Amino acid sequence: MTDAAFFESPIIFMEPIPNFSGELQNGLLRGQAIWQTKGDRPSFGYTDREAQRIREYVINRGGFIYMPTHGNTEAAMQPALRVLRQILPEYHLVTIPQDHEIYNSYYGLSGPLRFPVRKMGSTILHHGPYRQLQGVFIDDRLAVLVDTEAMIHVMDGAVQKPFFGHYQDRNRILDEFAPAAARQLINIVVYAVTHGSISDYSNYIPASALADGEIDSAPKKAPNATSRL
Repeated sequence: MTDAAFFESPIIFMEPIPNFSGELQNGLLRGQAIWQTKGDRPSFGYTDREAQRIREYVINRGGFIYMPTHGNTEAAMQPALRVLRQILPEYHLVTIPQDHEIYNSYYGLSGPLRFPVRKMGSTILHHGPYRQLQGVFIDDRLAVLVDTEAMIHVMDGAVQKPFFGHYQDRNRILDEFAPAAARQLINIVVYAVTHGSISDYSNYIPASALADGEIDSAPKKAPNATSRL
């Protein structure tokens, strides 16, 4: 977070999680997660300087934060809310309207997707009966997206195959749902790189055109993605 390139990134991924300690199977790594949300401070991973840099990134530089949670109940949202209270206390978390641009920035979606596997036996994996995305708006720009349906975990679950034994059929559900999750994530990335002041493609020239010496005929801006659907 102290790297100068931090302010050049149009989107950053942040996943606040509850207190966790443990070790990997090979025993080489043990201890607590980086983004902590229990204790006196909202996150053990933040210093005051880091929190200020995040504020600079989001408010003044036009950066975008993607933050997944496992549901929209009070318990599921608490880690994200504690982090947001630390870094953006003057802004409110609100429900993103179903007709917001983020659902049509590349693919045409009818709204947010719903995490396909809600529980495993009596263990609840995803909390809340309804689907929605929440966010923080700064000057009418969506600056922080809280993905209460955690589409990123549909994608990594499709790769990791986390279910086994009696519940291994849930892996097939993730596989089938992964393309839809990918479309929503692509929309999020496209929105992030086309809003704010970090990404500026007004003088965009493809590397292939530079290599071929066709600078005069090369496009000077990124193509309009929606026109190619």
